[in-house]
Amino acid sequence: MKKYIVIHNLNSRGKNLSKDYIENLLNAENIDFEYFATKSIDDLKIIIEKYSDSNMYQYCAIGGDGSLNSLVNALMINSVPNPQVACLPAGSGSDFIRTFALPQDIEKSVKHLNSESYYEVDVGRVETKTNKKYFINVLNIGFLASTVEISERMPKLIRRFRYPISFWIKIIFAKANKINIDLEKYKFNNKAFNICVCNAQYFGGGWNISPKSSLQDGKLNVQIFAVSKLKAMKIFFLAQKGLHLRESDVITKKSSKLIVNTSDPIEIDGDFFDNGPAEIFIENRTIQFKI
Repeated sequence: MKKYIVIHNLNSRGKNLSKDYIENLLNAENIDFEYFATKSIDDLKIIIEKYSDSNMYQYCAIGGDGSLNSLVNALMINSVPNPQVACLPAGSGSDFIRTFALPQDIEKSVKHLNSESYYEVDVGRVETKTNKKYFINVLNIGFLASTVEISERMPKLIRRFRYPISFWIKIIFAKANKINIDLEKYKFNNKAFNICVCNAQYFGGGWNISPKSSLQDGKLNVQIFAVSKLKAMKIFFLAQKGLHLRESDVITKKSSKLIVNTSDPIEIDGDFFDNGPAEIFIENRTIQFKI
């Protein structure tokens, strides 16, 4: 089995896990690895650049969805071919691994690192005028992204509750904005409260936002919430169980590419990315995710 390059994100909730604890977990499973603690995407890029031979190495993020996203970005930026990727959950959210019903407990999930089972996963990319970023899970444009933007300004003391607090603060003044969306076989030019672009199934700590998503069909599931504020609150409640797709004013489309003309904020896996307009598409590259 290839050696693991283990990346421990010290900006995630898993920062309190000690190096000794992690190494003991991995050694108990007889896993060949090198451990690295990182505090920035720049740290991660340097590590992956050094260990970019995917014939020799496979890669494991310790953290949540943001940590996994950072690892995928470092792999894509360094053009690592067909990388094998795993994730040990230790962050504020580990929604991507829910798609595979993997354990949310690190002491149980570590046992999967010895598996030889992999699932090929599409990689998406979003580009604005000044930035670009890769993603494998879920991206939001509009209201939900604006709540993330606010939450990142909140003090660390209330970090555990920052998302629900920012949601209720933002909903008071929120409104649907005019958005133009150009997909492969559909155009939208009207007011929308939120746009959800899904590669995987879950986000937001277990919301089943896209129960029909496929990770390997070369398409993104695009959901346009063409609703008022009051209806949006109902939609968000239903979305926790994946029941919102029954609503007629939630427009759902599949597309390998879309152009979104709006100045609304964009978030990826719980982290603010940028403001639109943006172009979003599926890459010609994939990762092999350990299951």
